[in-house]
Amino acid sequence: MNDVEKAETVSYTLRNLSSSLDRTIAAVANTLGKSKNALILETLEREFYAYISTYARSNLLVSAMDAELAKKFGIEILSEWYESDHTIRYDRYLSGELKLDSIDKVDAMFKANLPLLELRAKQLIDKGYFRLPRGISLTFAVFIEIAKQDEALVHKIYRGAFGNTEDFYASLNAIRAALSLPAIKPE
Repeated sequence: MNDVEKAETVSYTLRNLSSSLDRTIAAVANTLGKSKNALILETLEREFYAYISTYARSNLLVSAMDAELAKKFGIEILSEWYESDHTIRYDRYLSGELKLDSIDKVDAMFKANLPLLELRAKQLIDKGYFRLPRGISLTFAVFIEIAKQDEALVHKIYRGAFGNTEDFYASLNAIRAALSLPAIKPE
């Protein structure tokens, strides 16, 4: 959060919290040595400053593209959002590495990568994935964006976010070929 955002604040009142949730929040805050207010603010910032996830949840074009891919490829888009500590870290890591530090930048990246969404979808369908999480079209667009990067950044992202995914470079290079970019050899 920058200084302008900190200076311009608003107040919220939380109502209808169950007493058990309040006790849980108090216990977690106490364990972390924080006030309940600080814990809730940090949780909200973590959630809503995750630009990729926030865009996926709030953008109608992402929902429409998910539906289009599901229809075209016969895949099921799961009704619930899939999130874990790993996906939150992945979102933050890729937002930083790809300089997707605002909703507007995520929007521009998503729209720029729309032409190759079907190629990325086919890569996963060919591997037998027929049930995918909501927002998958944005996940595909992020992978396509990774494929557009220079070799050093691709290797860095592979190490930082993908680990030992055996087909990462094959899938990435198929997208690079569609973009008329040279293949990148695995490290």
